[in-house]
Amino acid sequence: MEFPNKTIMKINKQLKNAQFEYDEESKTFRIIDAESGSAVELNKVYAFAFMRFVVRMAQRNWLRPHKKLKKRVDIPPVDMVSLEDNELHNPKQMLFKEIKDEENLGIQS
Repeated sequence: MEFPNKTIMKINKQLKNAQFEYDEESKTFRIIDAESGSAVELNKVYAFAFMRFVVRMAQRNWLRPHKKLKKRVDIPPVDMVSLEDNELHNPKQMLFKEIKDEENLGIQS
């Protein structure tokens, strides 16, 4: 079935060293080298295969696990005082009492 108002598109993308073209009428994809002018023309089957290849490469590079940098662990100096061994109690520090009974908190079930 032919559509009367069918517009035929040509899609172009110009880059610094290459140009890409897709012609909807002939269903061809062209890659043109900007310096030498040489071109590769792919039909729709090979263009689709090339597109799948590019997407697969991009996914592989994107999803590849990156090398994790080893974290440098700080080694405490020998003369450093441990807080667990020397707990200092500041008399100005407020102490909190632990309440285990729910009735004292005003919680009702």
